Amino acid sequence: MIAKLVRIATGRDYAIGKGDLSYMLSKGGWPMLRGLVWSMCRLRRWNGLMLGPHIQWVMAGRVTTGRGVLIGGMSYIDGSARHGIVLADRVTIREHAWIQGRSGLNDPADGLWIGMQSYIGPRATIGIGGPVRIGAGVQAGAGLTITAESHAADDEGSFVSGRTERRGVTIGDRCWLGNNVSILDGVDIGADCVIGANSLVTRSIPAGSVAFGVPARVRDRG
Repeated sequence: MIAKLVRIATGRDYAIGKGDLSYMLSKGGWPMLRGLVWSMCRLRRWNGLMLGPHIQWVMAGRVTTGRGVLIGGMSYIDGSARHGIVLADRVTIREHAWIQGRSGLNDPADGLWIGMQSYIGPRATIGIGGPVRIGAGVQAGAGLTITAESHAADDEGSFVSGRTERRGVTIGDRCWLGNNVSILDGVDIGADCVIGANSLVTRSIPAGSVAFGVPARVRDRG
């Protein structure tokens, strides 16, 4: 019965065991209540949104959430990008996430899209800049860093002049990223890739590849 109610409210399926009720109330009860209040304050229909404590919002009206989205506490969510932030059904963004859509009054970022049932671990840092597209079913460990812009040298060779280039980052469906993976601007990671922990991805990775290292290189699955 409880599992059915959870599925109706959030679209998420769980096997509820003995003793899980107290865990659910402490872990999920308050986030569901915060999500309900947040939705009501913005005149939105509540769709199972769950929010942790002390989330800082910038232009929350440009953040679109699907059914059963969870955003962990202590996160900074900046929706000021031109196309905002779109989180599909059952996306999870864990605690202490930092998503930046703009830095001061310079040009706003493009946008962030995260596909269904993708999981972003704690302490993620996503600087949008160019468009960032994360596919469906992606699993990213703690400490993910995505930097969708890069500084370019001016005529005198300085990188601190403020001139930037923005190409964007794409992560295909069903990719698995270990802890502390960093992805730089212009990278396209194909579907079904595995990126090892602590890797620095500086160039695009073909679909179905296993890659790791600094910089990340494609390795033989065998």
